[in-house]
Amino acid sequence: MRVPETRPPPRAGVRQSARGAFSAVVAGALVSSMVALAQPAGAGAGAFAPPSGCESFATIQNRACSVSVLWRCEVAPEGDFWEASFSDEGLESVVSYDREYQWLDAAYFWDSSREEFTPPAVDPISRDDLLSTGIDTFDFTMRRVTPDRRYEIRVVGADMLTGATATIDGYTLDEVKTRLEIIDDDGAVEYASQGIQYYSRDLGLFFLGAEEVFGPDGEISTWDDRPTDIILPGEPGFGDTQPLYGCNLQDAALTPAAPFPAQKEMNDDQL
Repeated sequence: MRVPETRPPPRAGVRQSARGAFSAVVAGALVSSMVALAQPAGAGAGAFAPPSGCESFATIQNRACSVSVLWRCEVAPEGDFWEASFSDEGLESVVSYDREYQWLDAAYFWDSSREEFTPPAVDPISRDDLLSTGIDTFDFTMRRVTPDRRYEIRVVGADMLTGATATIDGYTLDEVKTRLEIIDDDGAVEYASQGIQYYSRDLGLFFLGAEEVFGPDGEISTWDDRPTDIILPGEPGFGDTQPLYGCNLQDAALTPAAPFPAQKEMNDDQL
């Protein structure tokens, strides 16, 4: 499962990986190298430059005014990678994953918050389980730091292959049904959602899709930021940080729906 873009208000924080000094060095390099990119589009969009010793391998233009750039670093554990997401206002977040797509480390620039994976996980995210059995459950803890609070959150949910596929930009993507809850240290549900993501077996990547986000009053907001262009090295638009689609239609991408008894759905063991 990819980290969703619609997170607990005011969204989520930075995950610092439990991989010691390397993560701290990379995080510092990211902040330094990205300051120039974290600016409104009107100030000029640029081509993404990963930290020294790292190489970009994909750029994803999405339908709801966002673009992501993905990269790997030579000294990172095999399979680890990073993803920076940009809106038309500049850099929004940087997230890192391991080879199984376990969330490790992320920075969210809109609210200066931070999160950190705290192993061992009760049930870590496992892409291998999803692909071999058709379903993957997860249950793990992250340490969240905001400008005024430090606390632990529990992340629980499941991904399930539906058997359906979609073709986007020439790639055949598996449809993945998702369910997610984020619970704070007082036991309150900060965030709950269900929806669809997509997975490319050729690229080994998850992509966002349509999801429903459940508010505490039972109201549902829908969000759809599925990919539009999947751009690889050497292709036009690779490394661009300016979103191309939907930037005049954000209100259509995130829309409230009628109240719904969401908690019953989220408490169901079945997707």
